[in-house]
Amino acid sequence: MSEKSIIEKIKRDGLCLGCGLCESVCGKDSVEMRLQKNGFFLPEIKSLNADKEKVINEICPGINIVNDLSFGKDEKIWGRIEELRSGYSTDAEVRFHGSSGGIISAIAIHALSTGKVDAVLQVGGDSADFERNTLKISKSRHDVLECASSRYAPALIFDKIFEILESSNEVYCFIGKPCDISALKNFLNVYPIYKSRFKLYVSIMCAGMPSFNGTKEIINNLGANEPVNNLTYRGDGWPGYFSFADNQGQQFKMSYNDSWGNTLNRFLNFRCKLCPDGIGLQADIAVGDAWDTKDGYPDFSEKDGLSLVIARTKAGVEVLTDAQTEGSMCFEELPHFKLAQMQPYQYARRSRVGARVLAYILVKQRTLRFKHLRVWKNLIGVSPVDLLKEFMGTFRRSIKYRS
Repeated sequence: MSEKSIIEKIKRDGLCLGCGLCESVCGKDSVEMRLQKNGFFLPEIKSLNADKEKVINEICPGINIVNDLSFGKDEKIWGRIEELRSGYSTDAEVRFHGSSGGIISAIAIHALSTGKVDAVLQVGGDSADFERNTLKISKSRHDVLECASSRYAPALIFDKIFEILESSNEVYCFIGKPCDISALKNFLNVYPIYKSRFKLYVSIMCAGMPSFNGTKEIINNLGANEPVNNLTYRGDGWPGYFSFADNQGQQFKMSYNDSWGNTLNRFLNFRCKLCPDGIGLQADIAVGDAWDTKDGYPDFSEKDGLSLVIARTKAGVEVLTDAQTEGSMCFEELPHFKLAQMQPYQYARRSRVGARVLAYILVKQRTLRFKHLRVWKNLIGVSPVDLLKEFMGTFRRSIKYRS
């Protein structure tokens, strides 16, 4: 493919997140998302359209993360914080089925039941095929619960976004990874006619997207007979188990610490190593795990789920307050210093990512449009030894990377 292809260069340089925006904008006749041998969705280019590719250059979240919410004076790492809480859904089924306290599912159900939105756009899977994660349209509690719990694997998010938006006049709550929210907001800046259709943005906290090859390695290591079904990465407890049934009906499960800690996180997308935002800086509400920590490390022993909840906007505060008044969620306020204790990985990542970005830029000789994220300012005060380790690790990975 010609070097003039912007999409091909994004893919070649390891920056594609597989979201599907390029297929939607350019059209499937020009660009089609396909699952590759490395276990990620990547665009296959059939024909070039210079005008459409210029749009992709402007909105692709792999190279464009532009924070549109300003930082408060005491929120250098964590972004804007209107309110900080920990909590859980008072619906026992929602809490149990969700990845932590069920707060994201509870927000979706609340937004639907109160008429704040007509539908929720969120990622869901296929019980018969774990490689079919796509953007779903949820309109009921049942729909939301079908999409509950984390998916530590790729998903096609925006490959049909025009089709969804043009098929109705519905108003949406959007739930996704931080990079998904960046992608959607970038898209809406270019296609502002759709902005009024999104009333609430909810972000999960994300430590990176593993490939499907990580999932397959766990299945193989457990000795299961494929194909497998009803695969879940977490949920049904906190943090819950990686679990599935094989084609003989035998049940398998693996702890979160073993599945994520020992396998899945070794298969992360290269671009995730450069991520400047794993904490939903652009969302109305960002939700993660309110981990208990021992000696600076999260305690992954099974217990009742508890979510860490950051309301970043007045709209986010309003939703959480209404839900608590209604009785569908239970919260307690948290002091800001608790964030680094509950999410030590995200704290370290936000503090040091500038060293990784700098190494990548030097190796690849290309710019990244990461704006209003404090990528460079957050390096101040970090140990020079730690920064050098981050820099050299990314420097070596960038040299070796091949799409």
